[in-house]
Amino acid sequence: MREKWIVSIDDYRRASRKRLPRMISDYLEGGALDETTMRANEERFDALMLRQRSLVDLTGMNTSTTVLGRPLAMPLMVAPMGMLTIFHPGSDPAVARAAVRAGSIFIHSAWAGCSLEEVAQVAPENLWAQVAFWKDPAETASYINRARAVGVDTLVVAGDVGSSSKRERDLRHGLSMPPRPPVADYFNAATRPGWLYRWLTGRKMTYGNYQVNGRPLRMDEMNSWMASHKNPGATWDDFAKLRSEWQGNLVIKGIMDPEDAARAADEGADGIFISNHGGRQFDSQPATIDVLPSIVEAVGGRAEIYLDGGVRRGHDIVKAVALGAKAVLAGRPFAYALAAGGEHAVDRAFGIYHEELKGAMGFVGRASVAELDRTVFANPSPSSVLEGLLL
Repeated sequence: MREKWIVSIDDYRRASRKRLPRMISDYLEGGALDETTMRANEERFDALMLRQRSLVDLTGMNTSTTVLGRPLAMPLMVAPMGMLTIFHPGSDPAVARAAVRAGSIFIHSAWAGCSLEEVAQVAPENLWAQVAFWKDPAETASYINRARAVGVDTLVVAGDVGSSSKRERDLRHGLSMPPRPPVADYFNAATRPGWLYRWLTGRKMTYGNYQVNGRPLRMDEMNSWMASHKNPGATWDDFAKLRSEWQGNLVIKGIMDPEDAARAADEGADGIFISNHGGRQFDSQPATIDVLPSIVEAVGGRAEIYLDGGVRRGHDIVKAVALGAKAVLAGRPFAYALAAGGEHAVDRAFGIYHEELKGAMGFVGRASVAELDRTVFANPSPSSVLEGLLL
C-alpha cells in the first residue's frame, strides 16, 4: 500500500501485514486465548456515542495537556512494547524519535530489544522507563540505577506480569525462545524479501535491554533468563519499598480494578495506568474503557490516570479524557506504522491521531482538552453502554 493512500491507523495495520511474515504479524495482532478482551477494547470504545454541537467558537483550538507536570502536544503517549526489533530494525529509537517530534512520551519496555541507554540518547527529555520486580532484587536495583543514571524521572512498574499468558497464534507458529516455526512459515517469510533483508542486515534481534557477560542477551537465552528471574511473588510491599527509595515519579501499569487503584494511590503512586496488555495476557476481562469510570472514582484525584487498549481514533482520545483519563497510550498502532514504513510512518501515525483529535474536539464543541468532560457524550438511553459506564 502506497503511503498516500494511508489515511488511518487501520491502514497501517493492513500495510504491516503486507510487510511482515505471517508469524510476525500474528504475533503483533494476536491476543490471549479467544481474544475476547482484545476485541472488546475496540468495540467498547466504538459503542460510546458523542454529541455534535454547532456554532461553537473554536478559535485557537488547543490539544495540549500535561502529564506529571510535563507538557504534551496532545493526550497521547507510546505504551511500552517489547521486541520492536522484529518489526523493523529502527526499533525503539525510531519510535522514540518520532515521539519527541510529536511532543509525546515514549515508555521503554522492560522487555525491549535494545537498551534503555540507547533510547535515552535520542529522547532524553521524553522517556519513561518500565521496571519489573525481578526475583533477584539486585537485578531490579541495577536497572533502576541505570534509569537514574540516564536522567529518567518516571518509572512505570509492571504490576501484572506474575502469571504467564497463552497466545495460541504464537503457539501455532512455534514462537518460543528461540523460535521454532513450522516449515510453512519459512516459505511465507520468503514472500517478504524486504523484511528478510532487514532481518539479515539490520539490528540484531536480541533482548538488548539486559546483558550477559557484557553482551546483549540473545533470544535463545531468554527462556532460561526469564525462568531464573521471573518473580511470581512480587507484592505491594515491593512497590512500597520502591516508593521509599525512588525520588521521582512512580506509575503502576496493569491496574484493572478500583480496589487496586485505590491501593496504588494509598501507596503513593503518582500515576495509575489502566491496561490489560491490549488483551495479550488475560482473556475474558473487561475492556479498559469499561473500568475507567470506577477507577477514576476510587482514586479521587490522588493520582493521574492513564489508559491504553483499543485507542485507534482521535475520538477515542476524546472519550477516554472525558471519562477522567489524563492521557491515553497506544502500542500496536505505532508498531503497525513502524513495520509498514519505519520511522517516517510513525511520524505519520502521530499526525493521524492529532488531526482526528482536533476534528473530534471541534464536533463536540470543545476548544481545549481541559474542557472535555462527560457532557460530550450523547444522551444515553436506559439500556445504553454509556449509562452502564457512568453508574
